Amino acid sequence: MTEMNRPERQMEQLLNQIRQDPSLPGRLTGQEREIVRQALDGQSVHEIAQDQRIPESEVWRELGEAARLATGEAVEPAETAGLGSDTDPGVTGGYGDTAFGGIGNEPPIPTPEEPDEEP
Repeated sequence: MTEMNRPERQMEQLLNQIRQDPSLPGRLTGQEREIVRQALDGQSVHEIAQDQRIPESEVWRELGEAARLATGEAVEPAETAGLGSDTDPGVTGGYGDTAFGGIGNEPPIPTPEEPDEEP
């Protein structure tokens, strides 16, 4: 008997969790519902992604969220911005001081008056 590879095991675990709530597919809407139904019907992540015309990572994400909903786990919102993204509002635009101190990109402090030079 051959051992299942990691994606197959992960898919089986997600499907087992989704099956804990048989009413879940009916409560989902649109593409989420279709992805879950296709997975429950035995289609692979690759087949679902091709059919829905989305990346496989999106199929995994949708199935993971459905599994969490079925088991009652809280769904944490995904962080969509990465390092270097300007996600903070305001004048600094997220590029000011960090929790680790200044990052060295601050302009010099303006000096309104220069000291008088003596000849």
